[in-house]
Amino acid sequence: CDCGSLLEGGFGFVTKCHNLVTDEMEAIKVNKNLPSVFHQARAEIAILKRLQCLDPDTCNIVKWNGYFFDRDHICLNFELLDQSLYSYMVGRDFRGLSMAELRPILFQLATTLSHLRSMDIVHADLKPDNVMLVDSKKQPLKVKLIDFGLARPVSAVEPGVCVQTTWYRAPEVMLHLPFDEAIDVWSLGLVAAELATGSPLYPGDTDYDVLRFILETQGQPTGVHANETRCQRLKCLDDLEHLMMDSDHQTEQRLLVDLIKRMLELDPEQRIKPLEVLQHPFFAQSPPQSSLKIWYPQTLGKYNFEVHSFKKT
Repeated sequence: CDCGSLLEGGFGFVTKCHNLVTDEMEAIKVNKNLPSVFHQARAEIAILKRLQCLDPDTCNIVKWNGYFFDRDHICLNFELLDQSLYSYMVGRDFRGLSMAELRPILFQLATTLSHLRSMDIVHADLKPDNVMLVDSKKQPLKVKLIDFGLARPVSAVEPGVCVQTTWYRAPEVMLHLPFDEAIDVWSLGLVAAELATGSPLYPGDTDYDVLRFILETQGQPTGVHANETRCQRLKCLDDLEHLMMDSDHQTEQRLLVDLIKRMLELDPEQRIKPLEVLQHPFFAQSPPQSSLKIWYPQTLGKYNFEVHSFKKT
C-alpha cells in the first residue's frame, strides 16, 4: 500500500508503505527497470546480506527486511526512519551543531565504519543525506547509515570507478588511485566539519574544483583557483575552529579540529582508522546525561568501547 514518496533519485524512488502483514510502516526502495540499475541493486543486496550478521541498532546501520519484485522492478524493504542529517540541518537554517550534539553523532558513525572495516566493506557514499535520524522525538540524535548502493567489498573496488558524492569524495578516488575503507573516514571528516560549521568544506562542482580547494587548504598553494562556491574560504583546517558556533567549549572545539584534520589526512595510509577515531580525546569528554545513554557509552574516558570483531588495527 503506497502511502507517499520519500525520495527520488537516479536509481528510482523510495516510498513509504504500510506492511499489511506486520502492520508497520516501512521504506521501500523501488529500483528502475534498467540493466545498470538492476545490476547495482543486486550488488546492494549482496552487501546487505553480508551485513545481516551485524546488529543494525548497535552498529547504527539501517535494518533491511529483504526484497521482492513488483513486475520488473526489484524492490528493497527497509525499516522506516525519521529524517536525514541534511534535512535536520535545513530545519536548523544550517546552524552548526554544538559539541554535545556532534559528539554522539560522530561516535555512532565511527562505530559503524569500524564494523564495516572489520568486514572489509567500503560504503563509498557517506554524506549527510545518507545518515538518518531514527526518531528525533523519542531518540534525539540516534542515527543510522543508509544507502549501500555503492558499497563494495574492498577486494572488488577498482581504481577509476566513480564512487562517493563529489563534495565528499576522497583525493585518491578523484586521482584514480587504489582506495579502500579509508575513503569513508575522509567523508566522515568532511561531514564533521559541515555539521560543526553549518556549511560544507569542499562544495566543488567538479573533481577539479574539489582538488583545488583541498590543495589550497591542506596542501601547497597554487596559482590556479577553481570557481568559488564555498560559503567559507579557509587558509588551513585550523581555521575551522573560528567558524564553529559553540564558542563556550573551546577546548572541545580544538579537539574536534584535530580529529577532523586526522580524518582528512591526504595520505590514506596515514589517515586515522575508525577504531582510532573512537579512541580520540574528543570522545573522552563526559557525554550529556539523557535517554541516549542506551546507545552512547558512559565510559568513554576509559575507552571501554562497545565495539567488537575487528580484523584490522
